Amino acid sequence: MSDESEILAALFAASLGSDPEDPATSGEALWQGFLARLAAATHAESALLRLAWPGRPVQGWQIGAPWEGVEEAVVERMRSGRVYSQVDIPGVGAAAGLAGPAAVDGRGAMPLRALRWRIGREARVLIALRRRGEDFRAVDGLQLANLTPYLGVALTGWRQLEQARARAALDRQLAAALGAGWLLFAPSGQVLAMAEGLAAQLEALAGIALRPDGRLSLSEPSAQALRQALTTAARDGTARDGVGGAPGRVMLSAEPAVELFLSPESFGGETQLVGRLRHGLSARDLPPGRLAAGFGLSRSEARLVACLCDGLSLAEAADELGWTQETARSTSKQVFARMGVRGQTGVLRRVLESGVWWG
Repeated sequence: MSDESEILAALFAASLGSDPEDPATSGEALWQGFLARLAAATHAESALLRLAWPGRPVQGWQIGAPWEGVEEAVVERMRSGRVYSQVDIPGVGAAAGLAGPAAVDGRGAMPLRALRWRIGREARVLIALRRRGEDFRAVDGLQLANLTPYLGVALTGWRQLEQARARAALDRQLAAALGAGWLLFAPSGQVLAMAEGLAAQLEALAGIALRPDGRLSLSEPSAQALRQALTTAARDGTARDGVGGAPGRVMLSAEPAVELFLSPESFGGETQLVGRLRHGLSARDLPPGRLAAGFGLSRSEARLVACLCDGLSLAEAADELGWTQETARSTSKQVFARMGVRGQTGVLRRVLESGVWWG
């Protein structure tokens, strides 16, 4: 593979956030890998990429000898698509923000090549190379110029993916707070993929771990029910060309409750066995301070509310909290008044409909 092809492959691997040749590498390391390829091809000692999006702080990556690059005031004056040297960059020498002393005409400045490229109407990227000793060759500047047809596509795509990943992370947080998640199954019962963090959540909550063979560790009745549901779902998916009937319901755990709804669905262009999972929530797992702040209660009142929301009677809540039954009754009346409800069912509804689960 030529230097140019390797540089472009590294650029698009960084923009996609994954390298098929090195799946474990991601994020910042991929951008540093792109700069390392570019530096190796041009014999640069330092290489940097700096992005400026409207309304956002400048973001960038750098490899090699420490260098802050060209000042933003100079970048503003650079023409989009032109490769500059230390001699012709606007405001040459020290005025251009180049490291070290330099004469006004650029003599004495370290060899530099810099490219500014406009992305859309207002965004821009700067790629700059620097080294000591001999000046860069003409072919080194050409390596930068050859990137211009791809920079806008790669960096716009990278930003869109970053935004999509941030939204997906928010979706995961909300789903986890409500006890929800998803799994993709093979017909054999092996878990092909699952929501991020769900494996640890299931093991901590109900002792359901992912076995070395990729299957869930379940009691025999639950494992048998899951096998039957998978067989039915796989058969329905084949017969209906990926559009199954009513989802199969499987209780993976009774206490605490963990329920799975399984159906064949079109997922990423393929028919997959999709499991939507919901596990029970415990109000007693919420910090008392959060409940207290959410409903204007004292911490002791919040602890009583948590017990009632978890299905305990007043007598059971009194035992749980070490109170007398009279204390529990009088405190419950205060809670009802503060929350503006008439009884325990009103408390339950207020809490379940509230945002205290978000944190």
